[in-house]
Amino acid sequence: MSKTVRAKIRSEFAFMRGNLLTLIVSWLFVYFTFSLVFSFESPYFRALGAPPSIIGLMGSIGAATLGLVRIPGAYIADKYGRKQIIVTMTFMIAVSYLFYIFAPTWRFVLIGMVLSNLSLIYQPALDAILADSVPPEKRGMGYAATNVIPNIPTIFAPATAAFMVETFGLVPGMRIVYTVVFFCLMAAAVIRLLFLKETLDTPQKIKLAEMKAAFRNSLSAIAEAWRDMPPTLRFLTIAFLVSAFEEPMFRMFTSLYVFDMVGVSEMEWGLVNTASVAITLVLGFPLGKIVDKIGRKRSILLANLLYIPASVLFLYSGSFAQLLVVFMVFSVGGCLIMPAYNALLADMIPREKRGRILGTIVTLNILATVPSSTLGGFLYDVNPVHPFVFAIILGIAVSLIILFTVKEPKTRER
Repeated sequence: MSKTVRAKIRSEFAFMRGNLLTLIVSWLFVYFTFSLVFSFESPYFRALGAPPSIIGLMGSIGAATLGLVRIPGAYIADKYGRKQIIVTMTFMIAVSYLFYIFAPTWRFVLIGMVLSNLSLIYQPALDAILADSVPPEKRGMGYAATNVIPNIPTIFAPATAAFMVETFGLVPGMRIVYTVVFFCLMAAAVIRLLFLKETLDTPQKIKLAEMKAAFRNSLSAIAEAWRDMPPTLRFLTIAFLVSAFEEPMFRMFTSLYVFDMVGVSEMEWGLVNTASVAITLVLGFPLGKIVDKIGRKRSILLANLLYIPASVLFLYSGSFAQLLVVFMVFSVGGCLIMPAYNALLADMIPREKRGRILGTIVTLNILATVPSSTLGGFLYDVNPVHPFVFAIILGIAVSLIILFTVKEPKTRER
């Protein structure tokens, strides 16, 4: 590699330092845990006695808990700062997975799920500190970096989980997997404790006695945040809400569907997810650069043009090879849509209001998933195809909202 090429690479990625680098390193552990559990989480819950309707209800309870704590979480991000809440609650999330490890029934998992979602009160602060740390002209690449680099170790995660399940059985294998999750999250918490720097100029110390007032103030802040949004951001938020309602239909029941209807083995399902990660690693940065070149809106629409036909093909999949193609297409779409959505939000929202408005948008999105997860569970009980058909219809609606109502700002916020 020539000096010129090395210099160009260094220049291209010079923005990756400080808090952004710290978050990416901590996410190496966090993303690995997500990929470990995703493929077999719902089957694990079912093995502990939860039918699809209960699995959907568990998802709704978790989402309702998360939506509840995000209300004061957004307020905390802009008043008390980012670091202290992020570090404390990352440790708490790690502890919550002890319930998953030792659960004799799905009810114990539900306790861990509620505790984990309570701990995610730090998410608005995480959103804000990330947005604070990426320069405007590099937001497509910056958010692509947060999507690609932490996924590097996850290429081994699905096959690892599949090996554990095939070797030890579903329940014992998943207990081992959740033990790995616990230690990975503890490592992420320590990294954030040691290296994360506060970005709020004058953060105050968190006082538990003020949390009740913070919750009350946050409710009014949500209404204020909505009033502060320009019309195009409101339409984008509506598109987010419809998309959020759609998301649990796939996430909660995909793994059940591939075993119940497609008929693949545990290892084949693990390999499908491994291939999805590999696509993200290979195409994440090039497609993130495309987001900066062709624009955020076009990138989102292009991603949906991939998602919707692939979702239809998913319903007709009858083999490992067909399932593999579908999820590779999903990954390409994800490489476009995630950095495009995040960059578009950062472009539109002023820095001083970023924690509050981002918190409002994500809180509303989470609340939208509360009925969706339960509905998906009941639809799956009626017919496993139904939740996915409903999700496809909602995906088309999202595309139309983006196409006809959302406009990119001429001047991007710092």
